[in-house]
Amino acid sequence: MEGQFRTFSGPMVVITGLVAVGWFVLGALSFVGLSRPAGLLLGAAGVLGGLVTAWLALSLRVRHDDAGIVLPRLGHVPWEQVHAVEVQPGLVSVPYVVVRQGRALADVALDGLAWFGGPDGYARGLAEQVAAAAGLDRVAVRPPRGGSAGRRAA
Repeated sequence: MEGQFRTFSGPMVVITGLVAVGWFVLGALSFVGLSRPAGLLLGAAGVLGGLVTAWLALSLRVRHDDAGIVLPRLGHVPWEQVHAVEVQPGLVSVPYVVVRQGRALADVALDGLAWFGGPDGYARGLAEQVAAAAGLDRVAVRPPRGGSAGRRAA
């Protein structure tokens, strides 16, 4: 891992961070405003909820440097192994990084860069930033999620 890490962060990271701040505020108000045993317990629960949510917000960021990208489950992956960057459209569009592992391809969802909208929305812009960092010229759109063609849900 050479160089200094930079991060890709989407709106989900910001929203999760704001929820963490809300937990801390709720804990502080409970500690100050309520009587002894209830205020202490709810205050501790608020601080614990804030810490867990802040950890989640920080884990949603996608770190990268000149040599590669840090992906969930795979760790640091060199840019040369990044085969493609794709967007899965839906109510919440999710960018995916397709990584070549030997002869197989592995799909890794970048949930921290997901956002509402179609395949041309904000999530695609974030996916294009990842593709540019990987030296790829385009972002593919995956087929929509759902059942197999010709089948209907009961």
